[in-house]
Amino acid sequence: MKKLLDTIVPKFTRLPLFLVLSSNFIVYYLTLFLLPENINRYNLSLSIDEQIPTIPFFVLIYVLAFVQWVASYVFHSRDNELTCYKVTTAGIIAKLICLIFFIALPTVITIPEVTGNGFFEWGTRFIHSADRPYNLFPSIHCLESWLCFRGAMMLKNKNYYYITSQGIFTILVFASTIFIKQHFIVDIPAGILVCEIGLFLSRRAKGYRIMEKINRFVIKSK
Repeated sequence: MKKLLDTIVPKFTRLPLFLVLSSNFIVYYLTLFLLPENINRYNLSLSIDEQIPTIPFFVLIYVLAFVQWVASYVFHSRDNELTCYKVTTAGIIAKLICLIFFIALPTVITIPEVTGNGFFEWGTRFIHSADRPYNLFPSIHCLESWLCFRGAMMLKNKNYYYITSQGIFTILVFASTIFIKQHFIVDIPAGILVCEIGLFLSRRAKGYRIMEKINRFVIKSK
């Protein structure tokens, strides 16, 4: 069992993966805790947003995005230590930037009524009820999937079929956020931009070295 665990998630990946995956929940729920329910929230919809129909089928893509994130983080982090530190640090930095936006520019979306008794209609209603219509700009859903795509491009042995599949699924995730009315169009490029800033600070500004030092200290202290 230990050998299997070490194969799937080598020791050097465990703390970075825990930190980057848990940062999603921390950022989302911390803002809900810090901001009062009756705070003034902004609607960033464009006229085109009102013309986009609700397509419940896309709830499948929206939910599968969570699988994409976990699988990609694990797969990319296992490639080598440097990639692990760069990708996970970029994800954490990007979500900390989101936290600033969520507090400084709280947003809200009006959830439309979804009728029908089909599986996808039920799934869409479930997502609407489980996920409060706040914390929209930038879209964490979009930044995470974009990071999966960019992480695929950072692997030592590049597989262009894998990169292409990540890119296609990421575009579908972008579409899912607006087709099930979880986000506005402006949230998508904002999510991409925040991700790119995270990557820049992690890779070019050597921010990943902080993660590297913390992780090596923790491993040595065990």
